[in-house]
Amino acid sequence: MTIEDANRQLISSLGTIYDDREASSIASLVMEKLTGASKSLRVIHKLNEVPEEQEILFRKWFEELMLNRPVQYVLGEAWFSGLRFYVDERVLIPRPETEELVAWVLEDLEPLLTEDFKILDIGTGTGCIPVSIGKKRKDLRLLACDFSIPALEVARKNSQDNQVPIEFIYADMLSNSSWDLIPAINMIISNPPYIPGQQRAVLDKHVRNFEPAIALFVPDEDPIVFYKQIGLLAKKKLIGGGKVFLETHHDYSKAVLTWYQENGFTVELRKDLSGKNRMIRAII
Repeated sequence: MTIEDANRQLISSLGTIYDDREASSIASLVMEKLTGASKSLRVIHKLNEVPEEQEILFRKWFEELMLNRPVQYVLGEAWFSGLRFYVDERVLIPRPETEELVAWVLEDLEPLLTEDFKILDIGTGTGCIPVSIGKKRKDLRLLACDFSIPALEVARKNSQDNQVPIEFIYADMLSNSSWDLIPAINMIISNPPYIPGQQRAVLDKHVRNFEPAIALFVPDEDPIVFYKQIGLLAKKKLIGGGKVFLETHHDYSKAVLTWYQENGFTVELRKDLSGKNRMIRAII
């Protein structure tokens, strides 16, 4: 099997699951990981035979992809803000929209901050938010919490792999007793669960069948429950003038904005690059 044969087989087979653009993108990720060569080099050497060891791996990955397993889990990696993160089914796969939230935070941070400026990421998952911020700003004390111990294991690995010190806390935001574990902080960031359970059936198979439900779904009767809890925590723990940055479900962003306004925050709503209401900054 040549490099060209493998690439064609991937694109053709993935085209039965994804649209042409996504199938091509996934195939490119797989072939780059498999060969260690860029797209241009793969074109130059397209008639080279794939070594037997790599072909065995290719077959394994191919079978997993055809079962709708996300390519990031198949390859064990996802890229976020230019950094590589280890991922598996213990954590949500980082999304490009969250990169926009990180960019807003970095844009908002003052050039010089008070000593021991503390930022808490709630529901950290892979740890992509605090790691990405910590790579750009070395002057921050970064904390991250999650209700999933397996997710915290992944986040610790990504913190170590990317050499960004982070203090991890096991905490359930829906349980006020966990709040005692959180120190006074200057900023909260969160991309919490926000998909109502009733929408599960309409999600793509590779999302609903493989990504952790605990990181995706909320009760149908109160889809902004996590935002309310984060807001209440912020009122208790944020140092005066502190800020909350949130990624939201576009269908419920106005409800989140209204709740924060009614509870004494000064709020700004931003759209993502696709024009959907996606991000909120709330100042206490």
